[in-house]
Amino acid sequence: MKFLSLLLLTFCLSASLAAQDLIIWKDSKTLKYGFSDENGNIIITPQYDLLKSARNGMWVTKVGKKYGLLTKSGKELIAPKYDSVQIVANSCVIVGLAQKFGVVSAKGKEVIAPTFDGVQILQNDVVKVNNGAKVGCYTLEGKQILAAEYDELKFLEGNRLQSRKGGATQTHLVSK
Repeated sequence: MKFLSLLLLTFCLSASLAAQDLIIWKDSKTLKYGFSDENGNIIITPQYDLLKSARNGMWVTKVGKKYGLLTKSGKELIAPKYDSVQIVANSCVIVGLAQKFGVVSAKGKEVIAPTFDGVQILQNDVVKVNNGAKVGCYTLEGKQILAAEYDELKFLEGNRLQSRKGGATQTHLVSK
């Protein structure tokens, strides 16, 4: 899949960035990608090994083996320092580093450090995290609701959730 994406990118070097009419440009000497304007003036110096169009007009960048993210205007939102980036709901980004995962906000702030085995953003804007079989949850702003020490979490109506730890269950009110 990465090969196909790279191949398509190579053939689409003139893909425009609608907001500012920027064009992906590849330096033939360094083989790095950047952006130029319609007249060929370099706007962002070619410095990326890969530029790939992503959700919400954003761009995934790659330098070496590390990934980052640019806004649709070409501003660096996340420097290429993660092993993986995945844009999800509300333009939040799940990031991976050394096989651990966290969340970066739509403004580029790391709100949940990549310290979890798994991260899932749920439709109620709650982030479910797990370390091994233990689960917990956070808000999208990074506020811890429950530590990752529970065996099970069930989301109930009315901003409530039920946790199970061992044989004990408890109901919690989720305040964001």
